[in-house]
Amino acid sequence: MKGREVEAVCPTCGARFTVPETVATTECPYCGTVFHVARREKVSVEHFYFPPSDRDPFDMTLRFVERQYGVPLDVRRASTLLRGTLHVVPVYFYHLHGRAKALLKSRKLGAFETVVEEVDDVGVVAVRGPLRELLRGYPFPIRGKRFFDERVRRMGVYYEPEISRDEARREAEATLRGRLREEAEEMAEGVEGLREEVLRVEFKGLVHYPVWEIEYEYRGEAYRAFVDGVTGAVIRAEHPLSVKGRAMMALMGLTLLAVGAMGALAIFAVGFKEIAKLAGAFASLAAGAVSSAPLFRRGVTHKVVSSEISVIMEK
Repeated sequence: MKGREVEAVCPTCGARFTVPETVATTECPYCGTVFHVARREKVSVEHFYFPPSDRDPFDMTLRFVERQYGVPLDVRRASTLLRGTLHVVPVYFYHLHGRAKALLKSRKLGAFETVVEEVDDVGVVAVRGPLRELLRGYPFPIRGKRFFDERVRRMGVYYEPEISRDEARREAEATLRGRLREEAEEMAEGVEGLREEVLRVEFKGLVHYPVWEIEYEYRGEAYRAFVDGVTGAVIRAEHPLSVKGRAMMALMGLTLLAVGAMGALAIFAVGFKEIAKLAGAFASLAAGAVSSAPLFRRGVTHKVVSSEISVIMEK
C-alpha cells in the first residue's frame, strides 16, 4: 500500500512537488537544492552518488557499434565480452551563472555593445589521468542523484578525489569565462572588450558517478569502450571496420580530394589576377585535403573510435 505523501516547496526556486511523508530531507528535481522538507531550509549535504542503471553496458555498446557506418555485419554475433569494470568516479558539480557586457566590432554594424549571459550546470572530474581526460566537458545529468551511502564504496573501482575543491572551482570559473567569450565571438567578427557583471560559481556537491569500462573481442582483436552507467550513452568505443567499409571510406576521401582539385582548376580558368588564382587554388586544395584526411585515416585501419556523446552535444 502506498504511503501518504506531503508537498515539498523548494526554498530556492519555489518549485512544488510531493515526497513521501517519511522523508525529512530531499533534493529539488528542478534546481538541485537540498533542503529540509518541514522547515523549508537548505541543508549542507554535499556528497551524493548516482545509482547505476540495470541496463547491460555490453549490450548498449554493441547497439551503438551496430549503427556505425562500415562495421562488419556479424559484429554482434562474433563479439565476446572479455571483462566489464565499473568505475565510480568523483565529480564536483557546480551551477554557473555569468553575465558580461561585450564591446563588439562588426563589418556591418561597426562597434556596438551588447550583453552576453550563460547559465549552466557543469561537472569537474576530481581524479587525474585517463578518466579525467575522457570525461572532460562531459554533459553529466543533474537529476537523479541520491545522498551518499557507504555501500557505494563497494560498487566497483571506487576513487577518492585527487583534486581539491579550490582547483575544481577555478576550472569551473574558467569554463564560465570561456563560454561568455565564445558567445560574444559568435555575435560579431571581433571582441574589443568583455566586462563581467556576474560571475557566480555555486558548489552543488561532490557526486560519485558510475562509468563502465567494457573490453570485448571480435575475431581475435580486442576492443575497449566506456559507457555512461546512468544514461547508457556510449562515451567512447573502439570498433572494427569491415573491408567494404574501409574501401568506402577511402573512396569518399578520394572524392573530396578530387572536388578540391577541380575547384582549384576552375579558379585558374577564370580571369583573376595570378596571386588571387594561387590563393584560391590553394584554399580549395587545402579544404579538400582537410575534409578527406579523417576518411583516409579510417580507411586504412581495422579499429576506429566513435562516440555517441559528440552527436548528443551537437544536437
